[in-house]
Amino acid sequence: LTASGQTSWHGFAEAIFAEALAAGVLAKVPTVEAISSSEYPTPARRPSWSVLDNRRLQQDFGIELPAWQDGLKRVMAEVARA
Repeated sequence: LTASGQTSWHGFAEAIFAEALAAGVLAKVPTVEAISSSEYPTPARRPSWSVLDNRRLQQDFGIELPAWQDGLKRVMAEVARA
């Protein structure tokens, strides 16, 4: 089960830093360099394209999950309050 929407790990990292800046947790956003899956050494082989999909949950049960960006904003607001 995942939130709705999709992004890459690179996009997720950039969004985290952007939200941290907006929440006042960071003073400056670091540069995040995008790399391909083949450039990241892991013992497991990774697919070049892989997205978790919640369409069946929505179709079968009428459950629509919030966007991952909304969850990120909530978490970063909690971090900023701590």
